[in-house]
This record gives sequence, structure tokens and C-alpha cells, in this order.
Amino acid sequence: MKFFKLFNPLKIKSMEISNRIVMPAMHLNLANNGFITKKLIDFYVERAKGGAGLIIIGGCYVDIYGKGLPSMIAVDDDKYIPKLTEFTQEVRKAREDVKICCQLYHGGAYAFPQIIGKTPIAPSAVYSKFSKTTPREMTLEDIKREQQAFADAALRAKKAGFNAVEICANAGYLMDQFLSPKTNKRTDKYGGDLENRLRFPIETIELMRAKVDEFIIGYRISGDDFVPNSNTYKEKAIIAKYLGEYLDYFNVTGGWHETKTPQLTMDVPPGCYTYLAENIKKNVSIPIFSSNRINTPELAEEVLQAGKADAICMGRPLIADPYLPTKAKNGELQAIMNCVACNQGCFDNVFRMMPITCLRNARAGKEARTELKPIKEKKKVMVIGSGPGGLEAARITATRGHEVHIFEKDDKIGGLLNIILKPQGRHEFQKMIDNYNYWIHKLGIHLHLETEVTVELVKQFNPDFIVYAAGANPIKPPIKGIDKPHVFWANDVLNGDAPVGKNSVIIGGGATGIELAIYLAKYGSLSEQAFSFLTFYKALEIDVALKMMHGGRNKVTVLEQLPKLGSALGRTTKWVLLDKCDALGVKMLTNVKVTEIGDNFVNYIDAQGTEQQINDVDYVYYATGVKPNEELANQIRSLGKYPIKSVGDARNPQTVMEAVDIGYKVGNSI
Repeated sequence: MKFFKLFNPLKIKSMEISNRIVMPAMHLNLANNGFITKKLIDFYVERAKGGAGLIIIGGCYVDIYGKGLPSMIAVDDDKYIPKLTEFTQEVRKAREDVKICCQLYHGGAYAFPQIIGKTPIAPSAVYSKFSKTTPREMTLEDIKREQQAFADAALRAKKAGFNAVEICANAGYLMDQFLSPKTNKRTDKYGGDLENRLRFPIETIELMRAKVDEFIIGYRISGDDFVPNSNTYKEKAIIAKYLGEYLDYFNVTGGWHETKTPQLTMDVPPGCYTYLAENIKKNVSIPIFSSNRINTPELAEEVLQAGKADAICMGRPLIADPYLPTKAKNGELQAIMNCVACNQGCFDNVFRMMPITCLRNARAGKEARTELKPIKEKKKVMVIGSGPGGLEAARITATRGHEVHIFEKDDKIGGLLNIILKPQGRHEFQKMIDNYNYWIHKLGIHLHLETEVTVELVKQFNPDFIVYAAGANPIKPPIKGIDKPHVFWANDVLNGDAPVGKNSVIIGGGATGIELAIYLAKYGSLSEQAFSFLTFYKALEIDVALKMMHGGRNKVTVLEQLPKLGSALGRTTKWVLLDKCDALGVKMLTNVKVTEIGDNFVNYIDAQGTEQQINDVDYVYYATGVKPNEELANQIRSLGKYPIKSVGDARNPQTVMEAVDIGYKVGNSI
């Protein structure tokens, strides 16, 4: 593919970035007491080497009242300048023409009392669903102090060698709280009509200008808050028109943290929020960045050519593959390790207050200690199984120079990935399989499909090392009737090896059970392609077609013995899937014990200890966990001849991210 715009320079006032790929600010949980750390420097050095035109770090809190999380970067005191300077110097040493921006952050009502040690402040004392607290209304003295904090922080960033600063004014943070009629109930000159609500950000920017003069000042703006009674894309265009007179660029993203409209999960269509950037671009004359779910260079180029934006923000894609820009520029698109928008290693880790990592990139956040080790002697490595753990081990082992053979009993690679990608909105896992197919070919890995490995085959092959990635077997719960012919393992229906009925019961409400419930409830619904065709030609009324596409067609009941559903799902994904279940009419029961499966019924004891029965049941599926498939591994170990390490579910039941991480470590240890 040819890129006509993505790799053209972009001029932002006096600053020129070498291409249109921007890494937006993302909290990484890698700072220490506000100070830049070696791990944080290593992370961004890798992204600079990879070719991003502009790197924005942050959020960097400008004042203790604005601090969001314990391991955020601080710019609220001069004592942080030396480490910030070290950061800019090391990143430029990695690539001289990279531009670096410091994002200035203030959480306002989104700050947590237990983190800042005091009651958060905000324009008005309006309860925050995000921080679960009611902030103190800011006095005029508070307003002047926090505005000055932004100005002082901008000067520190300039002294530390940054090329620009960006005001973090999206997602429902302090600036948004002043601009929104939902959170700004003031009756003085900072509240009321839009002109007054604009006063706080405008005065802040003017104060910053007085401190840093011609220094680049950008503004991260929510293109639509997606929150009832707040600003929509219509108001945001007007707000941007006013603020654009004082700024050098807008970085346009999606809604608040409180929104019930998914912003970043896998089921958000790629590029669907680019209209927000385009909406603002029509109303201002400064450069516009577009964000959210633009995960490939091809899509980025399309957005630029369509004139929707002047630059593209790629956060998670550059966590997954720091060298995405260089690979794209060199025409190596297949070599890119694509982000699949799982959120497991990035946003889920942030909410768990853990350092960032990545399902696709086991090195993310720990670049220095995960460099590939040179091999001492070339070995013949046998990888048994081609799930994510086995594939990653094979990729790393082959990259380091060993002779690698993958043995897979099925007719395709991927293992459990082929099941995971089946439910609606999970299709991006196909990118993992495509990536690994590319690397198998590129690295000359020998692939043996439809080959069942036995001890005899191992002896015949005589490997120097074995990576055992044979997956797991389902745990069948000891329930009366579990062996009846209409009862199936959950994965069987996603594999096409089990039928779907009009009234189904799922035993187990973990990640697999919840995703299966959505799959079953929507099974047979109108497809998006059919919806587009039928409504375009007015063959079907839009409201009727919408109901046929989004409504639950089949009755599904989920029975979970634990108090909560989706125990293995991350925070950023769980609420989306549970909301879907509610919308589709899935009945979800917790604290229940299934006692019997009959020919057309399921008996259970509910949370109150009462016996209940579900009647007219077509099929029952159990999603009650798995156990390692260890039999062959134990046989191989008993030979005492072949070094062997297990990865993935064959080691112990793991998430895909855990399997990739272990696969990388094993592949780097041989």
C-alpha cells in the first residue's frame, strides 16, 4: 500500500513533526512518587526508535488536587525538572527528530480522596460516579491557584526540554467539568451560560501563554461527552471554535469515563469516532488529531485522505508494536503486531494500579530486561500445540536462531484463539492468527498440521528442547444429567460442534459463559450488512430492522455459583458485556447451585435456598473451567531425556496475555 499523507511532515506553528503518527498520553503506572523512572524512559525510547512523529507523555499532574493515581508523573514542583530533562534527552538520543509533548493533567472531581489525602475540588459540589465522592466547590482562590499551577507546570515542561504541552481537558476531567452544565452549577462569572463556563479554560491558557510565550500549547478535547445532560458533539464544535483562538492544536477523543457508550473496547468499530475530529476540524483553523480505535496504518491513511484530521493518535497500537510507523513506512504491514483492543494489559492494569503491559507485546513496560538473548548453540526445538503461548514461544525461539518445528493436531494454528474470536465483537483476535502465520513463513518455522504427537513421535523426532503447549481439557461438573446428549461444553457451540436452540441454559458465568450467552441470544439476528442493504433500499423500516439486528432472539439463562459474574473479565470490558446481556434479555443468576439436568429442564437452588426449575430447555452448555492437558507431558518427562517446559493452559489455566508472556520468556530462555 502507498501512503500519501501519513508520512508527510506536519507543521504545528513553529514545530514540525516528521510524520502524522502521534502517540497520545497514556497512564503507564511506571512513575515513582511523581518522578520519571528508568522503566518509563525505556518504554518511550523504544517508541521513539520505532518512528512515531510526536510522543505525548502523561497525564502529568499540575497540583496535588489534580493527582489521579499514585504512580502518575508530576510537574507540580521544580524538583521534578532534572528527571524530566533526563527523559527528553534520552528520548531524543534514541531519535533526534522525534518531538515530545508533556500533557498537563488535573482530575478535579475525578481525584480520589484516599490518593490526594483531602477532599477533591471541582467547579461545583456535584457527586462524581467515577471517584464515588462529592467534591468541594472551588473558591475564587482555588480557581486562581489551579490556573497558576497549569502555567507553572507549562514552564517546567519547557525548561525540561519538551517541545510542547497539552492540556488534558477530555474524559470528564477538570476542564470538562467547568465546561459541562452537568457538573458546573456555579452562579458566578465561572458558571451559567457558555461564555462564563469557557472563562476558566480561556484564562488558564492565557496565563500559560504569559509564562511560555510562543511555546506550543495543545488541548485534548472530548468530541462528545456521551453523558446525559452534558455537552454533545454539537456544543463541542462551538466550544472548540472559541478555544481554538488561543491554542495551537486540538487532540480530539471520545467521551467521559462515566459514559455508557463504549469508547475503546474491541466491539467498537475501528474509526467510528473519527467524525468527532472532523466535526471540530470544520470549525477551527489549527491542526486536528483524531483518536480512538484507529489501530492500523491503512485506516490512519484513510482518515487523513478523507480530510477528517491532520494527524492520527495511536496509543495501544504503539504499545503492541513500537515499530509500527517504521514497518508501515517500509511497506512491512504484515510484520506489524496488531493491537486487538483487548485492554487487558493497558487499561485493565491501570485500573488495577499495576504497570502497563500488553497481550501482543510481552516486552511492553519492561523493555530493558526482555531483550532477546543471543543463542550459545543452535537447537532443534519441538513446539507441541499452536495456541498463543506455543506460537509466541516458537516466534521468539526462531527469531533468536533456533530450528523450530510446530506440531498441531488440527488443520490450522491458533488453538483457543479460533474459539475466542467467534462471538460478535471479538473478531480482532483473528489478527493474532494472521500475524503468527506471517511469522511462521517469515522465520522459516516448520509447521506440521494435522499431526497428533505421541511419545513415539517425540522419540523419532528427537528434539533438543520441547515447548509443551497442548492446551487444556474442560472440567465437567458433577451434576446429575451432565452426560445427557443435549448437554455440551461451551466451546463446542463456538466451534460449530454443538447445536443452538431457542431456550438455552449456561452453567458458569465467567468470561466464557458471558460471551457465550451473548452469542446464543443474538444467534440468527439480522447482520449489519443485511441491515445496511435493506434500509438503504427501504425494504424494511429502520426501527424494525434495528430491533431485528440488536434484539435478543433466543432465551438464555446463565447460572453462576459465585456472587458475581464475569470473574475473569477486565474492568474495561466486563461492564460492556454485562450491559449487552441485559439489553438482549439474558437472565443472569448468581449464588445458585445446579442440582439436576433433565431431558427438557434444569433444576437449581437459588440464592435464597429455594429449589427452582427452568422448563422447555433445548440445550445446556457448561462453562465451568478447564484443567491442563498434562498426560503427554508427563509421559515425555518420564523418559528423562528431553528438556521440556509447558506454556499456556498446558501449564495452568491462563488468559491469552499470560500465555503470550510465558511463551516469550520460555522462547527467550532456550
